[in-house]
Amino acid sequence: MQTSFSNYSDYYKNIFKRVYITQDAENYRATRNAISYLGHLPCSIIRSKDIIPPEHMNRDTLLITSPRGKTVGKCPGSKGHMCCNYLTADLYLGCTLGCSYCIMKSYLNFAPVTVYADPMPSIQQIKSIAAQNPDRTVRAGTGETGDSLQFDPMFRMSEIFVQELSSYPNIFFEMKTKTPFVDHLLDIKHKGNAVIGFSVNPPEIIQEQETDTFSLDMRLEAARKAVDAGFNVAFHFDPIIAVKDWENLYARTAARLLEFPKEKISWISLGTIRYSARLKEKMEEESPSGYVPYLLDEFVRCADNKYRYIQHERENILSFMRQQLSPLDCVPVYMCMESRTVWNNVFGAAPLKSKNNFSIFQHINGVRKHIRKN
Repeated sequence: MQTSFSNYSDYYKNIFKRVYITQDAENYRATRNAISYLGHLPCSIIRSKDIIPPEHMNRDTLLITSPRGKTVGKCPGSKGHMCCNYLTADLYLGCTLGCSYCIMKSYLNFAPVTVYADPMPSIQQIKSIAAQNPDRTVRAGTGETGDSLQFDPMFRMSEIFVQELSSYPNIFFEMKTKTPFVDHLLDIKHKGNAVIGFSVNPPEIIQEQETDTFSLDMRLEAARKAVDAGFNVAFHFDPIIAVKDWENLYARTAARLLEFPKEKISWISLGTIRYSARLKEKMEEESPSGYVPYLLDEFVRCADNKYRYIQHERENILSFMRQQLSPLDCVPVYMCMESRTVWNNVFGAAPLKSKNNFSIFQHINGVRKHIRKN
């Protein structure tokens, strides 16, 4: 767990051993920005990813390339579970933050860590969706396949999203992170509805399960900087892990959010730990003991073939968290990848019928069709 860093350059020096840049991405502004941080590393210009030697296909390698094909899609969601129809933009593919539970381990090998250095195709598609759905809220973000801000001080692409989308009142663009890397964004004048979202967990869980991320103190200090600079923020309790004394650990963490002005918190999400059979294998392979203690609890396979705490246990956990956050009564709270039954039991209604959460889910009913056309 990282507790401090002197500057971005020092941080990035310890992450990669080499850089590959495809010819079509060589002259992007984001590429040039990154080289100013990574100029000390061996750097090769290549025709395509296929040129990279097999021994370099790992997380020590950074590939900077151009986006291919469709760059914006709908959150994949989970079969049998309710989804908020979040739009995801391809930007950063892979990270080095080392979270034990990362679901992407089960379907991405992050070899190499890849950055799509032209943000404009994604921005244009999000604009098009928003323009064709002016009466709907469009939530979009770049944190689906990698941390939105871990590498962003090098590439400086999030600020382009923020500036380009700021004039669209129905677009909420979110940058999700487990880092405190917000300083490069604070001076943006026109922020629109931009949201900086912070994944949060108790310090004890961060230390044990998010080993190469940054402390809760650093994340919340960054959130305060963001609020002071005029940004809205969001917080994501996902995954919630029912370790020993979890109620006290999470109650203390939730209480720290009460320090923020309610009107500056765009939303808070809740999600309990979930994993596929493949992810469990990966977690056990990486564990020094060969097993992961909290996976010895009682789990059940759900409709999406992911394992979750049994339903009544999830409902207890999520109801407890909702109660802890109840002082933030005007902030939308929603659950990520949960069933309609759990929604009814925890909130008293499914999302589209829940008065306190309607604003999170009232968007993009016609967007799926638009994405398929484009």
